[in-house]
Amino acid sequence: MELAADFNDIFWERPETEFQSLLDFEEETLNAVPYNDLADLTREIKLSFVDYVRQGVMLATIRRNRLYKRRFKDFAEYCKLALGRSPIYCKRIIEAAHTTIELIKAGFKILPTSVSQALPLVKFTKPDDAGNRELENKWQAVIESQPPDRITAAAIAEAIDDKEPQERAKQVKINGKAFEMLQKKAVEAGLTVSQYLERLINSVSVSTDGEPLDTEEAEGESDELTPEKVEICDRAEAFAKAKPLAGFGKKKPLKCHQKTLNLLPIRSGDKSDSS
Repeated sequence: MELAADFNDIFWERPETEFQSLLDFEEETLNAVPYNDLADLTREIKLSFVDYVRQGVMLATIRRNRLYKRRFKDFAEYCKLALGRSPIYCKRIIEAAHTTIELIKAGFKILPTSVSQALPLVKFTKPDDAGNRELENKWQAVIESQPPDRITAAAIAEAIDDKEPQERAKQVKINGKAFEMLQKKAVEAGLTVSQYLERLINSVSVSTDGEPLDTEEAEGESDELTPEKVEICDRAEAFAKAKPLAGFGKKKPLKCHQKTLNLLPIRSGDKSDSS
């Protein structure tokens, strides 16, 4: 026997949820069709694009006035337990909201539509020693560089970056395994991943047809005997025959010297090791 809820039953109650207001809003909006006011709906939609500002204002009020103290030991615990969000993220919402409010006060009609769009501008909200700030100029540069529907967090970061285009950071997508290998190699070299990649790229030479060049070929080296190599050979031989210092073993030629020795033919008058 299949049982179904009878919504006309006087004993049936709609379940109370924290999102009930959204369900009510949906019902009210749909019931108003076809008499909805387009201007009112458009205004509500535009305000919802910057709803993070309302969130930031409420979060800032709770933190500033310590409204959490009766139930939570600090703001971080309130964020985690009451909101299910990290305290760092909540602080970013506060910063983003403050930034956007400053843009509203400055008279801008086009605004960042998310926390991620507002965050790159946060550092420009503080005035310098002379009392000037760059926030308005930076945001003006953004809206002049992109139409409103093309403004993204990446576009904002690029528009406000004072670095030369070739010096700006770019994103490259690689799989997780490759990135772990890069991290490991970078740590072993005492570098960041970015620094390690740059060094790796600089160490590889590429020919005009796109093929990697051998190190010697890339540096224009050859096996041809030159006066310079003869001189290097003589110095290397003298170094190898030098009397070792007390307490140390016999010195061996460096790799570059040994390489040069191997390249050179046995000259007349020199004794071979096999003789």
